[in-house]
Amino acid sequence: MYKLLPILLFAHVLAVTTDDIYDNSYALIIGIDKYENVSNLDYAVKDANSITTLLRDNFNFPSKNIKTLLNDEATYSNVRNSLGEISTSAKENDRVLIFFAGHGQTMDLPDGGEMGYLFPVDGNKDNLFATSILMDDLKKISSMSKAKHMLFLIDACYGGLAATGARGISSTTPNYIDKITNDKSRQIITAGGRGEQVIEKSEWGHSAFTLNLNRGLKDGNADMNADGYITANELGMFLSEKVTIDSDNQQTPQYGRMTSQEGEFVFVYSENTVVIQDTSTDAKLDVVLAKLEKLESDKV
Repeated sequence: MYKLLPILLFAHVLAVTTDDIYDNSYALIIGIDKYENVSNLDYAVKDANSITTLLRDNFNFPSKNIKTLLNDEATYSNVRNSLGEISTSAKENDRVLIFFAGHGQTMDLPDGGEMGYLFPVDGNKDNLFATSILMDDLKKISSMSKAKHMLFLIDACYGGLAATGARGISSTTPNYIDKITNDKSRQIITAGGRGEQVIEKSEWGHSAFTLNLNRGLKDGNADMNADGYITANELGMFLSEKVTIDSDNQQTPQYGRMTSQEGEFVFVYSENTVVIQDTSTDAKLDVVLAKLEKLESDKV
């Protein structure tokens, strides 16, 4: 029973909650199965709905701050307007998550390189620029927002990732949680790269990407260092490994930063689930005993 004492008490001693990191949380969730001009998908809408539920029920995203666009709601105009609204609604100490499940397309540029697009429901591959969402526009939208942290989760495959490839702060850095939560971040994780296909299976009822998003976040499997919270960097590493395996090497998620800022989008569980700071067992026990002594002295 004594060995369980530190575990039971750290919820009150060293707990870090969502409210300690963010003032508010916003999400835009987009899922498209039925397209007007390109082939349909089977589980994009189900994927989108599952992420809405996950954010609301497990990660302290208020229902009123989650906007969902499904199928014919996800027009080019609605998507762009919603991106603009969510980017300007968030304040300096807020976080924004944008999830898209649907088709992506890559265009070769005349002088080399490539450009990525996301298809709204009325997107047309013969007129990408005028009818689809340019990936570079996501980077521009992120720079317009005052939000502290923004994370784009894109369940689509395409080239031209709008990222700098900058590395974040090492998890072994002293005061790691303080540093990553105070600095700004603009991060993106995509389901795959150019020439890869989004893999969906009826046995999953999801795409490989969203299947593992749920496993990684809801079940806590993406908490790579077991410190009680999940960063976007951890999530990216988890998805890269698991989606590659589940898709039989047909798609490999890509992770990157849109800026050189080293903050981290952080997922902390709702309700009584808390973060235990990464401290040695002896140090944790010392803190618990000190806390107990203080409680006893306060009673005298």
